[in-house]
Amino acid sequence: MITAALLATTGLAAQAHQVWLEHSGSQAKLHFGEYNDNVRETSPGRLDKFSGVPVLEQTVAGATQRVEGQLTKEAFTYTTAPNAETLFADAAYPLIDRTKANLPPLLWKPTARWVASLAKPVAPTAALDLVPTGKPGQLKVVFHGAPLPKAKVELVSPSGWAREATSGDDGTVTFALPWKGQYVAEVKHSDKTPGEAQGQKYGEVSHLITLSFVQAEGMASPAMPAAHAH
Repeated sequence: MITAALLATTGLAAQAHQVWLEHSGSQAKLHFGEYNDNVRETSPGRLDKFSGVPVLEQTVAGATQRVEGQLTKEAFTYTTAPNAETLFADAAYPLIDRTKANLPPLLWKPTARWVASLAKPVAPTAALDLVPTGKPGQLKVVFHGAPLPKAKVELVSPSGWAREATSGDDGTVTFALPWKGQYVAEVKHSDKTPGEAQGQKYGEVSHLITLSFVQAEGMASPAMPAAHAH
């Protein structure tokens, strides 16, 4: 029973991971791993577990375009517009089998968003989304178009330091952003509604969304831990 309980709560190690987007110039990379520990999965390896290369959506001057990518050793890579306002990727992952815990399969939905700036509000498009409101340091959690209160949002700074906040009734959280460099915020939400995906039935959806952005101004950040892959 203890083993089954552990399986039920932990699932696969993949659920401890996340996907996040990094954008520079005209190239975007969708990484899989743990940003706060500077873990990046590679191919051959766990990066190959995804069901194909995720399609990237980029928004330029208010228009959304689809961008095909390719699997490389370190990430899924895409050629993007240098003036992209926001990027979004929905990475398809095989259903997670939980029969040893006497539970139906779990649908894990890892998604990632990148924004060029927090100063401009972004409209949510994903089932679970995390978007800037346009106010300094303020992010909003949205689930199926409605604000999601009491959601735990974790923000990881350029050095790997993390801080957590809980969304209010309006779905918003506000963080101080003292350092310049890349930040990655993450929120998760479980939906117990059963359904069907990939030709199979599942009993629960575990949503995950990351929001990455680069803060141009601020104090110099301590270095991120040395990168490593699993």
